[in-house]
Amino acid sequence: MNSLITMNIFGVILLFIFGCDKTPKGADDNPASLKVYKDSVFTNYFKRTHGWVAGDGAISFSLNNGKSLWLYGDSYIDNYNLVTNTVPCLFQVRNAAVSMGISNPADQQTHLGSGSPKSTFQVGTDNKFWFWPGMGFAKGDTAYIFQNRLRNTGAGGAWAFESVDELHIAKMKISTMQVVGYSNLGTRNKISFNNGILKDGNYQYIYGIKNNGFGNDLMVARVPENNFYAPWEYYNGRSWNTDMTKASKIHAEFTSSFYVFKLKHKYVLLTTEFSVGCDQGKEIYSYTSDKPYGPFTNKKMIWTVDDTLNGHYPFFYIATAHPEYDNGKDEMLITYCINGYGDCVQTCNNNRMDPNVYRPRVIRVPYKIIDPAL
Repeated sequence: MNSLITMNIFGVILLFIFGCDKTPKGADDNPASLKVYKDSVFTNYFKRTHGWVAGDGAISFSLNNGKSLWLYGDSYIDNYNLVTNTVPCLFQVRNAAVSMGISNPADQQTHLGSGSPKSTFQVGTDNKFWFWPGMGFAKGDTAYIFQNRLRNTGAGGAWAFESVDELHIAKMKISTMQVVGYSNLGTRNKISFNNGILKDGNYQYIYGIKNNGFGNDLMVARVPENNFYAPWEYYNGRSWNTDMTKASKIHAEFTSSFYVFKLKHKYVLLTTEFSVGCDQGKEIYSYTSDKPYGPFTNKKMIWTVDDTLNGHYPFFYIATAHPEYDNGKDEMLITYCINGYGDCVQTCNNNRMDPNVYRPRVIRVPYKIIDPAL
């Protein structure tokens, strides 16, 4: 499970129970001559039998050396059975990092830590605390990776964890792919800044979400591009202010999956229909803006998840764009995560399961479906 969907998930469950307005299904949203399609070739790059084998998250950024770094949450590592094509039902590590070639995505290396378990990112030895990595960026020979800090509450069950209100950044040396340190940037007024980072002009814009009791609010901060540790400024709806308590939402939605990226001259927001289990949300949406701080409008339903098993839909979340994988056809590569079929379909048998129920899926979305101006 990844924090991008769990950090603020409980606050939206109430509204889900009592219902909410549904967006009309969008057959007319997309130009007839264009089509979103499943990229089966790229999806197959996640069907690995050694190193990282399965997991969620699947957030990436370019390392500026011909490779990108892929970041995963709870993951299976080196435990694929070649005879049965299965893995154990329980994952091995809380996070993992994989470098992948951009021109040759089959070229992949898994980078793990030295602790027990061998999670790539870990501070201390207390396994009641862990990181789920999110967005990142490369500068020189260093990759900076945002980390959400979690802790086990001891309550038992699948949701027995909570966020630690701290923003950590891991630093990884690109030439060796070794983690060389962590910075704790402290509390951020319960805003989880892990929903996109982009460079625009002289600033890095950093996106995060905060639970509002009936969904989540999307916030944005900025920092000088050449001094990431300078005081952050937060958009307050009119201007920028260093007081994080004055941060104002730039978008609100009944979901916990948000991701912002820049595409040509537009700023794009991806969200997913709310889901906490099988046969619930199935749709991925896009919005666009002319400014990095919104407003985000022009809502499009760009994909309906089709990964059914025995007629049931999976628990799905985290739609993420990967602009570095440009196919030269003005089609954005977007991944989304599935996490089994819950109570709808039994996928764990004799303590083994098919890893494909916990691997990312890949679609290609024509730019002009997102916005005709692209």
